[in-house]
Amino acid sequence: MLLTREINSGVNTKIFVFTVVCCLLSVICFAQLNFDFQKDKFLIKGKVVELQSKTAIPSANIRVNGNGKGLTCDNEGNFTFYVYKSDTLRFSSTGYLPKVIHVYDLDSTGYYTLEIQLIHDFIKLKDVTIYPFKNKEEFVDAFLDAKGVNKVDVAGIAPPKYGTVSPKAKFSNPISMLYERVKKRRVADPDFRP
Repeated sequence: MLLTREINSGVNTKIFVFTVVCCLLSVICFAQLNFDFQKDKFLIKGKVVELQSKTAIPSANIRVNGNGKGLTCDNEGNFTFYVYKSDTLRFSSTGYLPKVIHVYDLDSTGYYTLEIQLIHDFIKLKDVTIYPFKNKEEFVDAFLDAKGVNKVDVAGIAPPKYGTVSPKAKFSNPISMLYERVKKRRVADPDFRP
């Protein structure tokens, strides 16, 4: 009798667990259903890519009708959503020129295979010269007047005795030394004639 109760309670527990799992699965499946569909709406799917390399542009933005509503592509540049035939889509991403597409221009055979190609946006800036002075002449005057200011003495280099040109430091490394030795030797005799 006791054995039968244990078997029945084990079976009841299994049935309870099975029921809970089935309920959870039905809730998950129900949550994945898309209720955006309405009359005159249809689904479009596609990918946003870079024009030359055909690489995906992650998190590209899509605005519908310019009214502030929109969505973002996934990390592979893929998108899926419902649109009306009268909608206008604007695809954009940072560093790329935006592209505007009218849904009525799309061929109905390509609704599930759209490939939106964006072009890199290049901005060339003008050259700018920044001076800490009002103009270039003031800078030149200040530079010429500052001859002895912040004079630095480098250990191992004697200050010049005459003139204003500082001597160049002679630092050598093993590779420079070998190069100087090899450079003086000739591999072949230049006067040799076969």
